[in-house]
Parts: sequence; C-alpha cells; structure tokens
Amino acid sequence: MNDYKVSALKYRPQRFDEVISQDFATQTLKNAIISKKIAHSYLISGPRGIGKTTIARVFAKALNCKNQKDGEPCNECESCIEITNGIHPDVFELDAASNRGIDDVRAIQDAAKYYPVKASYKFFIVDEVHMLTIQAFNALLKILEEPPQYLIFILATTNPEKIPPTISSRCQKFNLQRIKIEDISKRISEIAKKENITIDEQSLFLISKLGDGALRDALGIFDLAVSFCGQNIVYDELKQFFNLPEKEVYFKISDFIYKGDSKGVLEYFSNLFDQGFDLHTFYSGITEHFRNLLIIKSTKDCSLIDESDVIKNKYIQESDKFSESQLLRILQILFDDEQRFKFSANQRILSETILVELCRINKEVIDLERLISELEEFKKKTSEHDITNIKSGNSYQSLTTKTKEKKTSEIINNEKETETYQVSEEIHSENITKTSLAIDEKNTDEIVEKDEIINSNENTVTSDYRKFDSSLINKLRTLFDLEEERINNVRRHK
Repeated sequence: MNDYKVSALKYRPQRFDEVISQDFATQTLKNAIISKKIAHSYLISGPRGIGKTTIARVFAKALNCKNQKDGEPCNECESCIEITNGIHPDVFELDAASNRGIDDVRAIQDAAKYYPVKASYKFFIVDEVHMLTIQAFNALLKILEEPPQYLIFILATTNPEKIPPTISSRCQKFNLQRIKIEDISKRISEIAKKENITIDEQSLFLISKLGDGALRDALGIFDLAVSFCGQNIVYDELKQFFNLPEKEVYFKISDFIYKGDSKGVLEYFSNLFDQGFDLHTFYSGITEHFRNLLIIKSTKDCSLIDESDVIKNKYIQESDKFSESQLLRILQILFDDEQRFKFSANQRILSETILVELCRINKEVIDLERLISELEEFKKKTSEHDITNIKSGNSYQSLTTKTKEKKTSEIINNEKETETYQVSEEIHSENITKTSLAIDEKNTDEIVEKDEIINSNENTVTSDYRKFDSSLINKLRTLFDLEEERINNVRRHK
C-alpha cells in the first residue's frame, strides 16, 4: 500500500490560522464561534483551489471540538480526528455535480430529521452547489428556511451567480479571493523546507505564478517539479521541463512589432515553433505581455503586474516605446482573433498572420492623437506667421499711408489759411510776409523729404513723424507770435 500523499492533501490547513489570504472569512467564523452566534446556513464562493471546502471542514471541527480554544479546533480529540479523516457520522460531504437531482436532496431531508449521533451539530457540506437542478433547489428551500437548531448547511460554489436568489438570500455569504503570488510562494517555501527540498527564487516564482491564484494547483505543479528535478529544483531545468517560453521571447516579439519588422518577427517565430513551444501558451503569453505594458504605461504602477523585480524594470523600459493608443490597438487585434485562434485548424499560419498584422498596423497607422496635435501645432505656427506678415506688411503700410495723407492735408490747410490771411490783410508787414513765405517753402521741402524717408525705410516711419510733428509745431508757434505782434501794432495805430 502506498502511503504517499500529494502536498495539497498532506499539508491541507487544519486550523483557521493556517488558511492563507482569507483572513476576513476565517476571523468572522472564529468570532461567531466564540460569541456563539451561529447561522444555520453559509454560502462560500470563489475560484478553485483557494480553500472553500477546507474552511467548511475547519468550521465543522471547531464547532464540534471538545477542547476548542479561541474558536480554533484542537485537532486531537476524537471528533476532530474523525472529521479530518472524513469518517465522522455527523458531517456529510456531498458533491452536487454528481448528486444534483431532487432525489438526492430528499435524502438530505431524511437524514436531517435525526439528531446528531456524537457531535453537537450536524453538518451538510455541499460542494459545487450551483450544479443542482431547479427542482432540487426548490426541495432544498424549505429545510434552509426553517432548519432544526442542530443543523448547519455550508454551500460551496465557484459560480454564485447561478444560485437562485431564494437560496442565497437565506445564507451568510463569504466571497473568497484569489491567493496572491507572494502568499503562495511563502507557503511552498515552507513546505519545501519541511520536505528538505532546495528551490531557487525563480523556480518558486514560476510555480506560484503557474498556480494562477490557486494554492492547490501550485502545490500540484510543485509535486511535478519534485518528481522531475528531485530534491534540488533549478529554474533552467524546470523551464526546460515545462517547455515554457522565457519572458525575453515576448520582449523580442514586441521589439519586432515596434520596429514594424515583419521579416524579423516571422523568422524568430519560426525558430520558436521549431523548438516545440505550445502555441496556446505563446498566444496567452503575448497577450499578457502587452497587457502588462498597457498597465505600466497607463498607471506607472509595477505592483499591478505579477512579475519579478527584474522583469518589472524591463517592462518600465519597454513601455516607453509604445503609446497608450498603440497598445490598445494591439490588444484589440489579439482579443478579436482569440476565438479564431482557439478553433483554427492551422494555428501556425494564423499566428504568423496576426504577428504581421501587428507589425503593419503599428508601423503604418498614425495615432489620431499625434495627428491632431501636429495639425494644431501647424495651425498655431501658420496663424503666428500670418499675424507677423499683417503687422509688417500691407496693414501697416496702409496705416502709414493714411498717416502721411493726414499730415500732408493738415500742412496744406495751414498753408491755405496763411495765404488767405495774407490776402485779406493788406497792412501785413513785409517782414511777416517774408517769414511766412520762408516757412511755406521750408514746409514744402520738409514734406518732400519726409515722404522720401518713409518710402525708403518704413521701419523708422513712426520716429520720423514724431520729429516732423515737433518741427511743425515750432513753426506754427512762430506764425502765432508774428500774428500777435501784427495785431498789437494795428491797435497802437488806431
């Protein structure tokens, strides 16, 4: 007779404090035991291999234990030993996947009528309860609604959404979570020490990750690794045994896609195929690879990806090559082709087609955001150029022309007024006439001179007109002084 036990059974938790990553559920049940506030039915849900049935068994042991302490079973009394070995007469475990009919539920109803034989409570642990038929659920409903005080139901399922609301509403619910890679690694490391097995960190991380959040699955892979590697598990041997592509493979593939190198990616993929890599594993790996790049690109948070520190640093560097929209486009193609890949008769050809498409679309398709930004930048530069031309070109020239015309008109009007005044006043002195004529002649010369300056250098027109205005004001002041002197002379003659 073979006494060997797989690690998942040999090291199955026998106390609440041995259950990992489910503290909220175990602590709640311990508090209920201590305070003696026990519900008649519980619904425990969650993914496979995370401890649903284990928690149910520990709860049954703790309630029926004679030496219970702080809500934990002693695992030494007769009741605890019998429940651990699965031979206790008052603890029934049923598999609803194979016992799913109404007759099976009626058998439960008949057994529930009798008081416990040894223990204080009679337990019915129903695994995969969502597999029951509608008629079976209806038959179970009555006993769940009004159970005897000694009867406790624990329903375990991986699909709680398939359970009718009339059943789930009568249960206390515990939604268990996937176990973290760090917790799985720690547990496997403890088991390896107890078994005198040496294992490196890379192998530990690989086994924990392959468990996909389920400790039971990870322990199964650990047993497989021990069978292949012996008492010394080395990463290189383990990788060769599982025939898994290294992370460097996916980084090289993404580099080919970034460069748009269709030829390079096809040659590299052909070498991988010749090495015998599983195409399903490759497709899942490349999808996860671009998912990790998107997570790093969007959040800059390495803790959201399940990789070693070295690989996390490589993802940070690799994410700089792609924009967020490019990664979304690549993932969209991978997701669209996922179903076709699963049912394809020639997965190699489809894989090559997808890789070439990823290279092409990343090289030829321009990001819409980048295109819009380039257009806005071009529009901005064009607008600034037009404004500069307007200021330095036609508009400014038109303004300068109007200013010249206005100044010239003012001077001509002044000249006409001066001439009219000279004609109407015959008693104007000869000195005043000569001075006026000299001023008129000088004004005309200055107008011609100023026009030449404006036409030759428009950049200095403003300063020239300022000088011209100052000169004109001085000449007008001279005319006013002469006129004032003439009027005073006329008054004195009168």
